[in-house]
Amino acid sequence: MNWLRRVMAGRYGNDQLGNFLFAVYLLLFVLQLMFRTTVISPVCILLSYLVIILYFFRCLSRNIYKRQMENQKFLKAWNPVKNYFKFCRLRMKERSGTKKLYRCPKCHQTIRVPKGRGKIAISCPKCRFEFIKKT
Repeated sequence: MNWLRRVMAGRYGNDQLGNFLFAVYLLLFVLQLMFRTTVISPVCILLSYLVIILYFFRCLSRNIYKRQMENQKFLKAWNPVKNYFKFCRLRMKERSGTKKLYRCPKCHQTIRVPKGRGKIAISCPKCRFEFIKKT
C-alpha cells in the first residue's frame, strides 16, 4: 500500500470533473454494449477511450493549479444545471402539498410559502429582498 502512496504523492487525484468524466465513460461503455452491431459502437468505443484517458491524465497530473482551474470552470457551468434539476425535483415534491415554491429574483434562493393566501409580500430569508406573488 505504501507504493501507491508514493506514486500518488504530489498528484492531483479525483474531483467533481473527474467524477463526471467517469460517469460519461460508464454511459458510453453501456451504450457500446447496447448497440454492439450498429455503427454507433465504434464511435462509443473511441469516445470512451478518449474520456477515460482524460480522466486518468487529470488524476495523475502534477499540475495541480491547472486541474483546479479546470474543475472551477466545470463547476461554474455544472452548478446552474444541477440547481435547476434540484429546484424541479423540489417543485414536483411540493406540488401536491400545502406549500408553493418561489425563487428570489435577487439571489435565487428557493422560498416555500403557503398556498391559497392570494397576493402576499414574500421576504427572502437570505437577502431580505421583498417581492409580491400570488399563491
